Amino acid sequence: MSDWRAISNASDRLKWYQNKGQIKLNFFLSIIFVGMVLNGYDGSLVSGLQASDSWQADLGYPDGVRLGLLNAIGSISGLFVGPIITYIDENFVIGCIAGVSGANGYGLFVAGRAIIGLGLASFLMTSLIVVQEITHPRSREAIAASWDSYWILGSVIAAWVNFGCVGFITSSWSWRIPYIIQVPFALYILIAVQFVPETPRFLLAKGRDAEAYAFLVEYHGNGDVDDPLVRFEFKEMKEAIRTEQAAKAEKWSTILKKRSNLHRLGLAALMVFLTNLSGSSIIYFYYTTVFDLVGITDATTQTGIQAGLSMFTWLCQIAAVYVGKYVGRRKILLYIWPTLLLSLVGLCVSSGVFANASENNNRAGVATVALVWIYLGFFNASNPVLYSYPAEVQTFSMRSKGLLVWNTVSQLMSAYVTWVDAIALDAIGYKYYIVYMPLVVIQWVLVYFYMVETKGYTLEEIATVFDGKNPSLTSVDILPPGEQQGGEADDSKSREDGVE
Repeated sequence: MSDWRAISNASDRLKWYQNKGQIKLNFFLSIIFVGMVLNGYDGSLVSGLQASDSWQADLGYPDGVRLGLLNAIGSISGLFVGPIITYIDENFVIGCIAGVSGANGYGLFVAGRAIIGLGLASFLMTSLIVVQEITHPRSREAIAASWDSYWILGSVIAAWVNFGCVGFITSSWSWRIPYIIQVPFALYILIAVQFVPETPRFLLAKGRDAEAYAFLVEYHGNGDVDDPLVRFEFKEMKEAIRTEQAAKAEKWSTILKKRSNLHRLGLAALMVFLTNLSGSSIIYFYYTTVFDLVGITDATTQTGIQAGLSMFTWLCQIAAVYVGKYVGRRKILLYIWPTLLLSLVGLCVSSGVFANASENNNRAGVATVALVWIYLGFFNASNPVLYSYPAEVQTFSMRSKGLLVWNTVSQLMSAYVTWVDAIALDAIGYKYYIVYMPLVVIQWVLVYFYMVETKGYTLEEIATVFDGKNPSLTSVDILPPGEQQGGEADDSKSREDGVE
């Protein structure tokens, strides 16, 4: 396995504003990240709207099963979505007519959430692939790790919009305005996505070698057809895909026969297990209920706390992206999970103290707020790993199938926890925290024994971590398409640059 980081590239000697290819590539990535902002905004919106008296009245004061269904319906609909990303403006407007005289507000709102779930699930599956496959190798790990931070940025925007609208507007516009704000995000994606090219690995898999090499030259080499790193990338991708196609690695029958592939699929599912069944869903979707349990019931106070919390968790994610470059994926999760367990224990104790006190215990309320911040701070520090890891451990041929498994398990678990959490909190209150404590312990054990470190590898090199070194990656010389067609290409330059 060669040290690709030592191979020279245009990005090493140019300022960011001089690298026109990288600027264009950043535009493509912006579409993905705006989509994540939209996803985070929408995902955090309903938890904030629950503090609105107008929203509660317009939807008939949903609680228990009805509230759980309202949050879970997007995940339920996401189970049935196909690979095509669809952005239809009406998806984000239907919910706003809830509360109109003569209409079933709850039914309309749930229908709108179901339609949104279809589009967002499609986006998540596809964007995870694209962000891994088009990004420059020098920045792939950091950019892929920052993918979920844009979800948090969306939640920050939602939190402050909710604070301004729910906290200070008393009419139904207190929740309709936050809902309508999603439309510009969707419009940008709808228009800009038309300009995104296919990924170079997809082009190579379809036999469109010249187009794949042209992509790498323009966006990774700033137009230099002889860029050493571009030549290396092309060679590595070409040989890896040729080997996978020869083995028919894209077929389910092949995938399920190989132990390393089952390991990859299992790790994708494990990341979902860690994401959804570690207790985070309680705080993300029902933070108003969490605060209600300790006597913090004022809408302005709740939305204000949430707004500040969103800013804090976003900063935690950004910091974790930086730290992850040095620590690696596996260690981050092993360090963080014990803090989640301790936070859940603390939340259970503080809520229990308040519930059993003869009068309001303000210190229990303050402790709960602090523990919510601690829990979500550490949890969000793990998200760069939880969301980038499932895509990067898959080979090219099975990446879409691996993410199909990830999406299916994710939507099932998300639908389960968001629905069941509402019912359980309504039935047993703070005692529900105890349910997640043993699950967090089990998750730590699984990470310790089964998670594979991938820090520092290209996507093709990660395959060798699971499958062992493939000698063909260093013994076969693959030239750019133009030189292959010429038949007498001089490959001395690539040898001099260490890309033989």
